[in-house]
Amino acid sequence: MTKTSKSAFEQQSRQPAEWRRRRDRVRRLKRVLSWLSLRGFPWRIAGGHFGLQISGFVVGLALTVYLLREGAVSAELTNSQLDLFDQKLTWVFTLAASLGVGWFFLTTYWAFRPLSRVLRAVKQGTFKARPLGEESDGAEIEELFVDEPGEWAELERSVGRLAGRIKDREVEITREREELVTILSSVNDAIVAMGKDTEPLYFNSRFAVLFGAGGSLGAAQPLRERFRVPELLDGFNRVLQEGRTRTFRVRMRTELHLNERDFSISVSPLFLREAEEFVSPGGRPPIYGAVAIFHDISELKQTEQMRMDFVANASHELKTPLTSIKGYVDAAKMDLEDGRIEEARGFLDVATRNVDRLMALVYDLLELATLESGAEVKKSLVSPQEVTEATVRMLEGRHRARHRLRVECSVDRLLADPRRIEQVLTNLIDNAMKYSPEDSEIRIVWEPGQGANSGDTVLRVRDSGPGISDEHLPRLFERFYRVDAGRAREVGGTGLGLAIVKHIVLSHGGSIAVRSKIGEGSEFLCRFPNK
Repeated sequence: MTKTSKSAFEQQSRQPAEWRRRRDRVRRLKRVLSWLSLRGFPWRIAGGHFGLQISGFVVGLALTVYLLREGAVSAELTNSQLDLFDQKLTWVFTLAASLGVGWFFLTTYWAFRPLSRVLRAVKQGTFKARPLGEESDGAEIEELFVDEPGEWAELERSVGRLAGRIKDREVEITREREELVTILSSVNDAIVAMGKDTEPLYFNSRFAVLFGAGGSLGAAQPLRERFRVPELLDGFNRVLQEGRTRTFRVRMRTELHLNERDFSISVSPLFLREAEEFVSPGGRPPIYGAVAIFHDISELKQTEQMRMDFVANASHELKTPLTSIKGYVDAAKMDLEDGRIEEARGFLDVATRNVDRLMALVYDLLELATLESGAEVKKSLVSPQEVTEATVRMLEGRHRARHRLRVECSVDRLLADPRRIEQVLTNLIDNAMKYSPEDSEIRIVWEPGQGANSGDTVLRVRDSGPGISDEHLPRLFERFYRVDAGRAREVGGTGLGLAIVKHIVLSHGGSIAVRSKIGEGSEFLCRFPNK
């Protein structure tokens, strides 16, 4: 190694040591400054106090020097004596001024040092907050004013009590906020708080799911940009202008549903209650936003519509046979009075058929009411093959064997209510025979469930009918719902068969579905759990 490279290496090796020494000096200086409490010291307040003291002292000292100088002049001293006196007076003035400045600086520093410690402790968050009503007993290790009793100790206690109140209030507000957020997040209604420009201030998880508000407020769009429904925006604007709660109904799309949904929206204004100085006499506080609650009433409207349809259909189904019965009985009565017995017998046969139709309707209504009331299902081991064959024989006799019924069963036993299973088979096969062309095949298949239905037993009833369009499938299992009302009058029935099937399957803990396409027939699938 050359001499030049060796000196460079030694110089580089010395640099970390020098850097460490400088760092240590800086740390020591910081500790000294921290001990002196120069950081966070109230210099502006202390400077004003120090300035007043030093100004008074300098004025008094200058006046004293002036009087002494005038006394020396009046004493008629010689020039040499006067010069010597001036030199001594200057030294005395300088020394007194220096000592005075130092004295006043130290007294000012020690006077305001407790205040600087309070400010620093509060700023750094190290001040000990005292619970409300608790006084200092001097036993704490980190007392700020152990050596400074009196007013400063009282100041410590006062600030400590104030800090305690603030801390308690902060904890209370945090707890209330967490409770409020938890409650609002668990509500099934969508809730959003917005400002005067409809920018979101808060929204719960349901609102984010329904309307795609995103995961944070910063990413959320103003509601006037998110919603393009004029009735909704007009309701928002009127509430923000009038300051009154408004409730209105709107039909709109959501991110969660394919079809439009009906919402009852309640919008209430948010008032700035604290701004009392801005409130005119007899007026209201200023409005800074509003809270909107979106209540989905689609199911409620659908249920109400179903109730109205049920009442209308039930009234019609009851009225039609009763009117027919009354007309034919009156006609038969007149024929009997006139001695036309054969003609009266034909009228009575028609009346009898209508009575049977009415009895079937009443029976189905009572059966449906029993199922909806949660009647107990009496389960036992059933042979699907035997129940299906008995049902097929009965229906073939009723429909005079106009269809080919094909039974396929790969299940030996089923845990279910035998009478209810027979009802399911009767209604599904009878429905398939009514809407399938003559000499067509209807398949009844019992098989073990596959995939997600593994461990269950599945019943499939497949027909060759005209099929059902997609718009009718969601309502197919409603009471009295008819896909083709005109055709339904021709084939007969009460309109309650599929509704009864659905409730029987659900009472067994299973599920029901339908697959259908126009021109390709329909297939009904019932899933029964094996336990």
